Amino acid sequence: MMNLMGELPENCISHILCFTTPRDVCRLSAVNRTFSMAGNSDFVWEKMLPTQYPHLLERLDSPLQFSSKRELYLILCHSNLIDGRTKFWIERATGKLCFMLSARDLDICQGDDNHCWHWVSQDDTSFKEIAELLAVCRLDVQGQFDCKLLSSGIAYAVSFRLKLHESPRGTDQFDRGFLLFLRRMYAWVRKPVKFLLTTPWGDHQESARYLSNTDAAVEKEGYQLTPFRHVEEGWMEFDAGRFVVEEEDNPGLIKFCMREWEGGYWKGGLLLEGVKIQPTSLAIESTNANQE
Repeated sequence: MMNLMGELPENCISHILCFTTPRDVCRLSAVNRTFSMAGNSDFVWEKMLPTQYPHLLERLDSPLQFSSKRELYLILCHSNLIDGRTKFWIERATGKLCFMLSARDLDICQGDDNHCWHWVSQDDTSFKEIAELLAVCRLDVQGQFDCKLLSSGIAYAVSFRLKLHESPRGTDQFDRGFLLFLRRMYAWVRKPVKFLLTTPWGDHQESARYLSNTDAAVEKEGYQLTPFRHVEEGWMEFDAGRFVVEEEDNPGLIKFCMREWEGGYWKGGLLLEGVKIQPTSLAIESTNANQE
């Protein structure tokens, strides 16, 4: 069968490759010279790229240099900054779009109050600055995203990327600042944080998880347990919800939220990098990898 395929003209092979995946195109390009020429053509890789890519290229902070659609595809497999505070990339094997919204892209209650939140830089993050929670009683972080930028027909997960501080900056174990820090960190074991997601189609999801004692049950609080995973350098991802993008011209906005104020406890020592929106297959793979 492969010998017969190899006798087909290049344009026929190109049309056949368009019905496969980027991973298949790369594998089949090694069959022979005709497959290689077809598998490297702009015609094929234009089909592999997400339909939203021209719009996203216009919003890039730094223009890209590329000589072919295949090269563009490979460049977009790495994160690229758009609008100064959002990053996007495509999954290498499938070409599906992924996004990371920075903390600056979110609506943080009292986020402009330096006594409550502070903006800091860290080497282990995707953005130049992230939000550091100093002290709030009412934790409320909300955001939204236009679903037309996502790959249609694909199941996505929306995840808050968080990290608990080991110790506060500029304090030692004997001063008042350290004692206040311990008191605010204690709040994360007193009440779970709620994660909410609302789709444009009216589906509402709500779950909860303790940030400090992540294995603690939340059923007595009346919630389902929020899926979460450890990633790297102490960072954790908590899923606000999962949904499938409908195949519509203008599917609408997905809305998500992280909050806790029912306990009445002062909270602090939390780092917020942003919100990741990625296919659920990637989230599941990441969860399984960290469980092994």
